[in-house]
Amino acid sequence: MSPTEASAILGISRPLVVLRMDSSDLPFRYVGKHRRTRLKDVLELKTKLDIREVAMDALAEDTEDLIEAHGL
Repeated sequence: MSPTEASAILGISRPLVVLRMDSSDLPFRYVGKHRRTRLKDVLELKTKLDIREVAMDALAEDTEDLIEAHGL
């Protein structure tokens, strides 16, 4: 799978996919000059990103509750 195809599944830009590849967050190999990754690896990264997004949403909600309850 190309970085462009992976970016469509992950919902992030192609340059961010390449950055994830370079930082070893998304395993890949070269086919000629082109980077390729497996669908399995893309879906695993998507699961991690989705879990992180849920946690960030919960943290933001808790922060809003603290602001409303304590006037912080």
